[in-house]
Amino acid sequence: MRFALLNDQRTEATPGAQGVCPGCNAEMLARCGTKKVWHWAHKGRRHCDHWWENETQWHRDWKNRFVTDWQEVPARDEMGELHIADIKTPNGLVIEFQHSAIKPDEVVKRTNFYGHVIWIIDGTRRPTDLIQYERMLSEHYPERFDGVDIYTVYCEETRLLKEWGSLGRIVGFDFGGDNLCLLTASQGRSRYLFDFPKAEFAKSITEGSPLPVVQFAKPTQRGYRRRRRF
Repeated sequence: MRFALLNDQRTEATPGAQGVCPGCNAEMLARCGTKKVWHWAHKGRRHCDHWWENETQWHRDWKNRFVTDWQEVPARDEMGELHIADIKTPNGLVIEFQHSAIKPDEVVKRTNFYGHVIWIIDGTRRPTDLIQYERMLSEHYPERFDGVDIYTVYCEETRLLKEWGSLGRIVGFDFGGDNLCLLTASQGRSRYLFDFPKAEFAKSITEGSPLPVVQFAKPTQRGYRRRRRF
């Protein structure tokens, strides 16, 4: 974790420090080595949130786009089980940054628990994901709406789309660079993707502005017309 309570204040890890978990009140030790980002770890036990994954620099860089008060916000489910959101805004929007492999049923559980959630996926973890993504886009012609190239692809075309394309939530694929590949809508087998700057994404979340969403307008004789909403 990035924060522990030290004298009742949320504090980042420093060498030799000891603190208390803000979620479960267990004792925590600062881990400040050279191979991993400095973090807090529970003393003599696993993390109190079994959904938690080890934090990488990728996680930390994303969290740094938002104010610290929104980071690592704990909540309990109906059974009293603790879960800690990567980012949670005052209006209840949760952003989860996922680097490691995750089972589909766990994704559904987390999504149902948080409700209003956006997933950001590290697209660099598997080298084949970027290759598949670029190959897929090269085989499709984008349509331009409001100055943005929107690609219509199919849910089985890449491994990432198979894993995340049917979730029914906004999903961002982070392949590095300045942009996210946003998946915001679906219709049957079709999925709609477009690039959106990471800085604008963070600004929209911070200001409470709606993200761009590809949605369906009224059907025409040839099928559905798409439009981009802000």
